[in-house]
Amino acid sequence: MHIWLFRILSVAWAGFWLWYGVAWAIHERLPWQGIALNALRPGLIFVAIVAIAWFWPRLGGVLLVLSGFVLAAWYGIYFGHMPTSTKLFALSTIALPPLVCGLILLWHRASRTGTVA
Repeated sequence: MHIWLFRILSVAWAGFWLWYGVAWAIHERLPWQGIALNALRPGLIFVAIVAIAWFWPRLGGVLLVLSGFVLAAWYGIYFGHMPTSTKLFALSTIALPPLVCGLILLWHRASRTGTVA
């Protein structure tokens, strides 16, 4: 059950940001190179992290938790001037999903093996 929650949430998170990058690039009428570059940031990076987590759960869980913390810190530093409601919405869509997915994955692994490491 928990592994499916991880899979659905992580694919939705990575897929959303992949779509968002491509949609934004198309909206800006960028050439195909610009679309590819914007899809790489952050969508394909997130897809790669989810793929790692899918095949190597321990490494992927740690990467997801770390990416959630890094994204939260980056957003707080880079976009600190935004209104609180905007920051909360952005953090709940960019940083919270990988953090939750990583914790679910590590908890699922610990409950199956009896250890976290």
